[in-house]
Amino acid sequence: MKGQKSTLIWDKLRGFKNILAWQRSDELAGLVHEATAEFGYQDRRLVDQMRAAAVSVPSNIAEGYCRSSLADYIRFCEFARGSLGELGSQIHHCERVGLLQGEKLERLVTLYGETVFLLDRLIAGLKDKQRKGDWDSSFGVKEASELYEINVQGEG
Repeated sequence: MKGQKSTLIWDKLRGFKNILAWQRSDELAGLVHEATAEFGYQDRRLVDQMRAAAVSVPSNIAEGYCRSSLADYIRFCEFARGSLGELGSQIHHCERVGLLQGEKLERLVTLYGETVFLLDRLIAGLKDKQRKGDWDSSFGVKEASELYEINVQGEG
């Protein structure tokens, strides 16, 4: 992902970080954090709400992905869509009252639109799999089959 800082946990993550909707929403959360850093003290509650809504989107996608059922995955993606709607309303409010404008606003709106599109496609794809009964519940964290040998003292 462009601009992604490598961290120990990032390097060890599997699965959900490859989902485009997660990647775009994570990027959006970073941009919201950056854009709201310049807001005044009087807007601190709005800043907290916007940042929480923005971080909730990739968090819910990841949590749903890591659940053991397709129904849970869909449900958590729908929670993410709700948080995304909340953020969209907050971005609109910031534009209306002049807190966001120009290039920063355009970048937020563009990234917001891309995230909505990708999340809607993800949900539609998951619902299609649910309808067809085409779901591999072993999608979660797993490793390639390996032969493990245990050397126990006193044996052999």
